[in-house]
Amino acid sequence: MQIFQALLLALWAGLCAWDQFGPHLGFRKPLLASLGVGIILGDMTTAIMIGATMEMMWLGVNNIGAYVPPDVISGTIVGASLGIMSGGSTESAISMAVAIGIPTATLVQQLNMLVMTTNVSLVHAADKAAESGKFSSINKYFWLGGICFFLSRAIPTFIAVGAGSAVIDSIMAFLQNDVPWVLSGFSTAGGMMPAVGLAMLLTMMMKKDMWIFLVIGFVLNAYMGVPTLGCAMIAAALAGLYDVIVERQKVAPAPAAATAAASEEEGEYDL
Repeated sequence: MQIFQALLLALWAGLCAWDQFGPHLGFRKPLLASLGVGIILGDMTTAIMIGATMEMMWLGVNNIGAYVPPDVISGTIVGASLGIMSGGSTESAISMAVAIGIPTATLVQQLNMLVMTTNVSLVHAADKAAESGKFSSINKYFWLGGICFFLSRAIPTFIAVGAGSAVIDSIMAFLQNDVPWVLSGFSTAGGMMPAVGLAMLLTMMMKKDMWIFLVIGFVLNAYMGVPTLGCAMIAAALAGLYDVIVERQKVAPAPAAATAAASEEEGEYDL
C-alpha cells in the first residue's frame, strides 16, 4: 500500500470520528465508513460487503450512559482495509476484516476512554474562560478537543494500515498454506456475527411495550409478504401514532379530576 493511501485512510477515520461527535451525518456507521475505504482502495464491492457484515455485527452497539462501546470506526476502517489488501476472495476478505476489526475496536475503545477523560479538563478550562469573559478562548478549547478525537482514530488507523501492508502478504500465505483451518474458522465466526448483532438488538426491543411492534413487523413481513421498505414505512406511521396517543394522555385530565369538576358544575346549576 502506498503511504498516500494510508494517510487518506487515517484522514477518513478522523473525519468519521468528528462526525460521531459533531454533525451526525452517519459516517461513523460501519457501512458508510467502509464505503470510504472502498473509494480510497478502489474496491467498492468488497468494501460494501464488509461494511454490511460489520453493520449487522455492531447493530446493537450504542453509547448508553457512561458506557463507552468498542470503536466501530477504527475497527471497520482497519478491518476493511486489511481485508481488501489481502487480495483473496470476498469471503476471506470478510473473515479477515472481522478477525482484525474486533480487536482493533477494543483497543481503540481504551484510547477513546483516555481521550474523553483528558477532554474533561478542556471543559473546565472553557468554563473558566466563559466566567472571566474570555469568550474567544472557548473556540480554542473546542477545537483542541476535536483534534484529540480526530487523532485518537487517525493515528491508530495509520499505524495499523501502514504496518499491515508490509506483512499482510506473509500472514495470508501462512494462513492459507500452513493453517487453513484458521480462515475457515474466521468464515464461520463471520457468519455468526450478524446473528449476534441481531440478538443484541432484539434484547433491547423485547422490553416494556416494544415487543408489540416487533410482532407486527414480523407478521407483516413473514406472513403477509410486505417488503422491508413497506414495514419501515408502517413502523414510522405507528411510531407517530403512538407518540400522538402518549402526548394526548399527558394533556388529558385525570378521570377523577374531570368527575369532580363536573359535579361542581352540576351543583352550581342546581343552585
